[in-house]
Amino acid sequence: MNAWTSPEYPGRGLAVGRDADGVPFFAYWLTGRSPASQSRELVVNDRELIVRDTSGGPVDDLRHYTAATRGDDWFILGNGTQVAALTATRATHPDLQLALRQLTYEPDPPIRTPRITASAVLRDDELTDVVVGSARAYGGAPELTEHPSVYLARIAPGTAVTTTTYDGTATAITTNGRPVTVDVSRSWASVTDAIWASLTPSLRVAVVTVRLDRDIFADVRTAAR
Repeated sequence: MNAWTSPEYPGRGLAVGRDADGVPFFAYWLTGRSPASQSRELVVNDRELIVRDTSGGPVDDLRHYTAATRGDDWFILGNGTQVAALTATRATHPDLQLALRQLTYEPDPPIRTPRITASAVLRDDELTDVVVGSARAYGGAPELTEHPSVYLARIAPGTAVTTTTYDGTATAITTNGRPVTVDVSRSWASVTDAIWASLTPSLRVAVVTVRLDRDIFADVRTAAR
């Protein structure tokens, strides 16, 4: 499977893995249909990744949020306010799979965008206790929430787990949020360009890939419209 083959409109996406040389990384990307969704940027701080408005308009929690945080030996990544909430409770509830069950999808009917989230423990170049999952509307009864997730005790070199919020077109949105494991045959530094190239040019907003065997988010690769 090509790790970075994208549907026409993936919404937001994330990936956590190790490249062919074993370097740990995460990637996060934004696409948007509306001018408001396209007026965003990814801002990388030492231990945070922020999705920020560039239009000067009002802040909207569904579009502007902390997308990633990290501690000395862990990180949390996701597409909304759940990242800050999970970070605040991590010390007392470190099991992300259990914590995800307290979440529901975004309050944006009729789409019901999944909340996609990932977490891992960092040990040198290792990624352990990796969880990638979502809170998404249940197909047969969308008022209910289901929580598909994948747990890996360890991610091997050349492997990543990825998911996106959508899996359809810009005019016929299909929700996703189901994590899949893919092969990564390239260097972490080339992942941003590969994802960017896979996105529909009129919809793409920004992509960032962050190397994780550093104390802070210091070694990154970005692309933006």
